[in-house]
Amino acid sequence: MDALTLRQHIQDQRLLTLADKVELGRRFSFDDGLLLYETPDLTGLGAIAHWARRRLHGNKAYFTHGRRMSYTNVCLAGCQFCAFRAELGDPKGYVLSPGDAIAELKKPQNEGVTELHITAGHNPQLDIEYFEQLFRAIKGHFPYIHIKAFTMLEIDFYAKNSNILIEEFLDRCQAAGLASCPGGGAEIFDSDVRKQICSGKQNGQTWLNTARTCHQKDISTNCTMLYGHIEKASHRVDHLLRLRQLQDDSLASGHKGFHAFIPLAYQVGKNELGRNYNIHETTGARDLREIAVARLLLDNVPHIKAYWVMITPGLAQIALSYGADDLDGTAIDEQIARSTGTKTSRGLSVSQMSKLISDAGFVAVERNPSDLELIRK
Repeated sequence: MDALTLRQHIQDQRLLTLADKVELGRRFSFDDGLLLYETPDLTGLGAIAHWARRRLHGNKAYFTHGRRMSYTNVCLAGCQFCAFRAELGDPKGYVLSPGDAIAELKKPQNEGVTELHITAGHNPQLDIEYFEQLFRAIKGHFPYIHIKAFTMLEIDFYAKNSNILIEEFLDRCQAAGLASCPGGGAEIFDSDVRKQICSGKQNGQTWLNTARTCHQKDISTNCTMLYGHIEKASHRVDHLLRLRQLQDDSLASGHKGFHAFIPLAYQVGKNELGRNYNIHETTGARDLREIAVARLLLDNVPHIKAYWVMITPGLAQIALSYGADDLDGTAIDEQIARSTGTKTSRGLSVSQMSKLISDAGFVAVERNPSDLELIRK
């Protein structure tokens, strides 16, 4: 799409200035971000985001062959949007032993998995020794699997629960096999919103500080934002610009920083937040807007993911033309989002992922979780 073609897609004349900024490589301001949320011209917004996406990645769209694993559902955080957690002492609560994890990974549906995405809850019964044993067991049986584990607030919680500094917690986890972090738990950084949606979690600055520490350890992380609940556009712009600033700092210091950003659509069903507020499910237009805005505001984050588990595979295909360049992965046995009633598949095959991408008109690239090397296309 050249500059002339791009402008032909824009109906809201206010977006022409933003199209100029993208083409010249100039950064969007807070007010620009508000305009991206305000404009009724979703097609024009998508065209600008797609232009930026094509400049970075051409016609490629990435995915990984990944498995989800939640080591426990016991959690003290008490997030109002969560339907996954169990109270301490609840008979439904569980903790996976290293042996349980190995048995799960040996199941036929996990054959060929190269990435293991591990997140769960804040369980006061667990500490650093549990994670060292878990990671070493996994790497001992599956040395080729990339372990991507922990939200930033899990790291903070388990370091404190182990009576050690975050730096030592990360060092010991890395030595046991931790390779990267998935970036969840950011929710919305605004303190007033956090009091209503995740009152039991540390503040947003704790998330940012922990991510900074990960980057200083050269542990690449993703970053996220939970949208579609009680937050406003100003909260979302603030959130994205705080991520952008941290990425600036990490890259300027010579560290890896954020690998990808994943906008996470709030799932209305089966949680306290949905019962207490009149919140509707996000629409396809809303989901596409979030992806497009992220691509334009997060100019220093390489990849924007369209998480098909939450927005459906069909909409994720469309998102590849609205700024996304990554469909996350096969996501075998994802549990946390599905606990709210999400109706998408419990996982897709590599061939299904490839077909989703190719049917949308893009080149499917299964990447090595550690980098962007081509495995197959």
